[in-house]
Order: sequence, then C-alpha cells, then structure tokens
Amino acid sequence: MRFPDPAKPSALARKFFLALLPLACGVQAASTGVPTAPSPGIVELGKQDYYWIPAVVVTAIPAQIRYSDMPITDTAALDKGHDLWAFDRWAAGMYSSKYALASDAFLVPLLALPIAATAWDSRQGRQTWGAAVSEGVVYGEALALSSSLDLLVRSMRLHPRPLVYNTDAPDKERLTGEASGSFYSGHANAAFLSAVYFSYTYSLRHPDSPAQGWIWAGSLAAASLEAGLRVAAGKHYLSDVAVGAAVGSLFGWGLPYLHRRGPGTDRLGLAVGIGRDGAYPVLTLKF
Repeated sequence: MRFPDPAKPSALARKFFLALLPLACGVQAASTGVPTAPSPGIVELGKQDYYWIPAVVVTAIPAQIRYSDMPITDTAALDKGHDLWAFDRWAAGMYSSKYALASDAFLVPLLALPIAATAWDSRQGRQTWGAAVSEGVVYGEALALSSSLDLLVRSMRLHPRPLVYNTDAPDKERLTGEASGSFYSGHANAAFLSAVYFSYTYSLRHPDSPAQGWIWAGSLAAASLEAGLRVAAGKHYLSDVAVGAAVGSLFGWGLPYLHRRGPGTDRLGLAVGIGRDGAYPVLTLKF
C-alpha cells in the first residue's frame, strides 16, 4: 500500500487550500483592523468650492500686484523706537544667510507632508485615490487663500524686515521692495497651516490611532522651528511669526473642517435674502 508523500500535497489538498485562502485573508484583515474596501475619504468637494476657488483667483491677483509694487524702504529714516513695537526691537539688525537658506529648505518637506500622508493612505488601500485628490484640492485652496492674505497685509508695509537695520546685509536683500514689508511671516503662515492640516486630517482618517498626540506635537514643533529660523535669519520679528502661526493654523483647520464628509457638508453657503431694498447675497456658515 502506497502512502502519499506529506511533502507533496495532493491536487485535492491544494484546491482545498486555495479555496480557503480568500477566507483566511479576510479574517486576517479583520483581525488587524485593515479595511477590506477603501474609504471614500474624510473630506469632500461640494457647492462651497464654487466660492472658494473664485475667491483664490480674486484675492491672488491684487495680492501679487500690490506685493510686487512695494517701494524700497528709506534707510535714512529708519528709527527702531518709532518703527517697531517694543517687544520686536531686540531683533532689529539680525541677519544670517545660512538660517535664511535653512528656513527655505526646511519648509519644502513641511508643505509636502499633508499630500504625502493622504497619498500613502491611498497607496495602502485605506482610502480611494479620489479621496487623496479631494484633500489635495482643499489643501491647495487653504494655501492659496492664506498666502494671498499674507501678501495683502505685507504690502501695507507696517514695518521693514529686521535685516534692513543691518548695514552689513547685502543690498540685494536689504534694498528691495519685499524687505519693506515684514508683517506677517509667510513662511510661518505656511508651516503652521501645513502642520495643523496634516495633524487634523490624520486624526480624522485615523480616529483610533494612539499616535495622534505625537503627530500633533511633532508637526507643531517642526512649524515652530521654521518660525524660529525666520527670526534668526533676520527675515521676521517675533510678532510676524506669531501672527503668521495663528493665521496659518486657522486656515489649516478651517478649510478641512468646512469640507468634512458626512452630515453638514457644504457648511459654507451663499443664499439670497430679500429686504425692502431688494435682493442681497447672504454668506452662511453652519456649525
């Protein structure tokens, strides 16, 4: 009598194993918490984007025009006691090309982080690629709007950059229209927007993740480092980076919040009111 070789399973055993393989994979996915189908995402585009996208265009054009037309600071009339707030005067005259270069280089991965995170979740099958595209659009709207607002405020020339007070700084940086408007910091604005957007959307995509606290702490620490580099470079004062951080954080949280998927989507809307003087537009915001 011939017994089958245990090292060589029969054709029937192989078929049985193959039949059970999908079930085994499904049990393994359920036990590890990996979704069996990609999620549609945590934000979605809607009617409100018919307002946000034109708002980007309407604000970006005048912002760029005003920013590019800023005149050069009259260095002969510089007066720290008159030009600056008391808590900013200590930074007047600071300048470092190395810190300036470091701040520019460090900002690039910070800005890429939200896109990389949502793309990674799509690559891992946790959400659809359409969800990643939607997040990218919302993130782009937030960056464009906050950047335009920053340029509009800076074009008001509240005070010049700290390096303008340093006569040893290169004229190509000191005697430019850009250097005449320091308030508020665009780098700090973008860094904190990215950090808050990344942390907030990560928390929405991974509500049960124990890493949420570390994500928030790490991203905000990185954004704070970016703000510190801008001060050390002589590009901005403490007030510049503080306001930039606040505005960026607001946009980084506000845009994804207004686009959250589920009941209450399209929290921002445009309605028409009727009064004694006729029809008028009404901007609505649902909480």
